[in-house]
This record gives sequence, structure tokens and C-alpha cells, in this order.
Amino acid sequence: MILSIRQKLFLFSLIVLAGNGVLGYAVYESNQKLHGSEQWVYHTELVIYQSANILSIAKDIETTSQGFVITGDSTFLDPLYSAEKTAFGNLVQLKHLTQDNPSQQRRIDSLDLYIHKFLNFSFKTIELRSKQGLTPAIAYISTKTGKGYADSIRKITDAIQNEENSLLRLRNQTNERSVKAFKLVSRVMFISMMGFAILLIIFISKYLLQNKEKEKRVVELANANEQRTRMVSDLMLRNIDLEQFAYIISHNLRAPVANIIGASSTLNDPDLSTDDKKILIDGINTSVMRLDDVVKDLNHILQVKGDINETKEIVHFSTLVDEIKSSIQNLVDKHDIEIKYDFSEINGFLTLRAYLYSIFYNLISNSIKYRRKDVHCLIEIESSLVKNKLELIFTDNGMGIDLKKSGDQIFGLYRRFHHNTEGKGLGLFMVKTQVEALNGKISLQSKENVGTTFKIEFEI
Repeated sequence: MILSIRQKLFLFSLIVLAGNGVLGYAVYESNQKLHGSEQWVYHTELVIYQSANILSIAKDIETTSQGFVITGDSTFLDPLYSAEKTAFGNLVQLKHLTQDNPSQQRRIDSLDLYIHKFLNFSFKTIELRSKQGLTPAIAYISTKTGKGYADSIRKITDAIQNEENSLLRLRNQTNERSVKAFKLVSRVMFISMMGFAILLIIFISKYLLQNKEKEKRVVELANANEQRTRMVSDLMLRNIDLEQFAYIISHNLRAPVANIIGASSTLNDPDLSTDDKKILIDGINTSVMRLDDVVKDLNHILQVKGDINETKEIVHFSTLVDEIKSSIQNLVDKHDIEIKYDFSEINGFLTLRAYLYSIFYNLISNSIKYRRKDVHCLIEIESSLVKNKLELIFTDNGMGIDLKKSGDQIFGLYRRFHHNTEGKGLGLFMVKTQVEALNGKISLQSKENVGTTFKIEFEI
């Protein structure tokens, strides 16, 4: 099974986490061992220190009692009583510290015994000095009993310290090994973490690079789809144009041409009267004029499709409407036309001025042409911004169109829906052609004897 980069990254992340866990545990164990060895070193040093204190106290007891015997001064006795309390306190601590060592426990028991005996000897000496005088006290000291107790205390403390010093050397060695092991584990962990981090960065870089490539391919695919959609749309528009041209050729061009051919053939008849010839010539002239009109319309349409590369400029809607109103002022005054506009939200955008002028002119003139004679003609134009799109709304209260009947023919060439007014059915076709040439869309809503609303959308 081939793993994707995402799956590999996830798997490697798990490995890194597991590795970090193992390394962290190893460091923790190493640190615990280091801490334990340090504690044992401290413990041993503390035993040596406490045993040295006891020996020092024993010396203080001996010095204090002898000082009192020689001088008879009771102030010498003050340190003796404090030394007594301290000695037994240190013995209790020493007993506790060496509870894991039976041989040391036995020595401390002996030490406790000789401390008691040494203190009793000292107190006995002090008592003799106090009650019987110097000579009995010196005689008691001369028995060397006290010296024997002191020597025993010294030997026992020396034995305790010798064993602890041996343990201290071993524990120092253990501690040094623990320190080395801790440093080694720390280095290994640091190197491993660096290695994992580098590998993780490499995998993440590959993943990001792959994602970037995917995003690039997605963008390229989206652009390709957009181009394909645009090409399909262009092809559809061209197909519609071809259909329109085919319609023009098959109907609007063929009919006058057929009339001209027929009339020309009939003119060759020698039996024709002068009046008939005149009628035929007039018919030929009429057909030629119609043919010329169609050719002009085709030329106008082709010109619209060819001028799209002209320089664009900022066109203000209010100025455009005012210019159109001025150009058709006679119609406005004659038929009581009211044209209102509201461009407060957006009053212009970058486009081809000639195209936009033609769109506005055709829609306004169309509303005037197909107004209802029995109502006041009102034409309203407004602009708005909706999701980065410019919307232009043209509304009138004119005759309207039956969309159910003619909705699919609204923007067709030479399509007319009210035959009681003059026109060729070219205006809305030109509006749609120019709107689409500007990459816009046009739609309408209409109801007979109510009015029509055109909506034009442009991308901003």
C-alpha cells in the first residue's frame, strides 16, 4: 500500500511523539538515578558529620568536667548540660540515618552506651569535686575509667566514619557514573530531537510543497475551466450570431433579392406596357433600398463587435442620461415624458462610453416608443452595488410584453412585439450585443399594460 504525504507525515509525527516519550522517560530515569546517588552521597556525608559531632561533644564533656575539677568554677558546667542534650539528639539522628546498615546500628548502640557511661563518670567526678574537694576528684579521674570511655567513644566513631568513608567513595563513583549517564542521555536526546525535528521539517516541507503544487494545479484547472467556459460561451454567442445572420440571409436578404430577380426577368417581356414597367422598376428600387438597409444593419452589428478594443474611460451615468434627455427634448416635451434617475450609490464605472451611451439611449427610446397613450409616461433608472457587481435598473410603465408568448424572442434580431408602432426590431438586439461585448448580462421582467423592467449587470 502506497502512503500519501499526509499519511506519512501523520505516521512520522506519531513516531516522533513516541520517540520523544521514550527519550523523555530515559532522561527522567537517568535524572532519578542521579538524584538518588546524590541523596546517598549527602546521606553518607551527614552520617560522618553527625558522628564527628558526637566525638566533639564527648571531648567537650571531658574538657568541661576537668575544668570544673581544676577550678571549682560552676560556669564550666553550663556547656556540659547542653552537650548532654545535643549528644543524645545526635545519637537519635544517627540511628535513623543508618537504619539500613546493621553493623552501623550495632556501633551506634555501643556508642550510646559509652556516652551514657562517660556522662555518668563526668557527673560523678563533678559530684566528688563539689562535695569532697579536689583530691578525691583527682583520685577518681586517675583511675583512667573516664579515659577508657573516651577512647572507646573515639574508636567507635572512627569505625563509623571509616565505613561511611568507604561507602562515600563508592557512592561518589556511582554519582559520577550517574552524572556521566545523565549527560550522555541528554546529549543523545538533544541529537535525536534535532534529528527528528529536521526530518519533521523535511516532511512538512514536502507536504507543503505538494499542497502548493496541488493548489497550483487546482488554480490552473480552474483557469482552464474558466477559459473553457468562456470559449463555450463565446462559441454559443457566435452560434447565435450565425443563426441570426442565417436568418437575415434566408429572410431579409433573400426576399428583396428574389423580388429584384423576378422583376428584372419580367422587364424583359416585350409585351409589357410602360405603366407595368414603371411599377416593376419601382418595385426593384424598393427591394434595393430594403437590401441596402439590411446590409447597413449587418455592418452596424459587425462594427459593434469590432470596436470592443477602444479606449475605456470613467463614464458618469447622470451625465449620460442628461445628454440623452437633451438630445430627445422635443419628444420629452411633446409626449409629456418624465425621466427620473437615482445614481446615489454608484454614479459611474470604467467602460466604453459609446457602448454605454447606445445602451442607455436604446432602452430610454424603447420605453418612449412603446409607452401607453392613456397614462403619464414615467421612466426610472437607478444603480446599485450588489456583491461587487454593478446593477443598472431601467423601469417604465409602458405597454409591456407577454413573456409567456414571446419571452425567448425578446433580444432576437428583427423581432417586434407591437406592430402598431414603427421600428425594425433591431434596438434590443443591439442592446444585448453591446452589454455582452462589455462582459455584462441583461435580463427583463415585463407584464402587458403594466410595464417593463430591464436589469443590466456588470462586474466591477
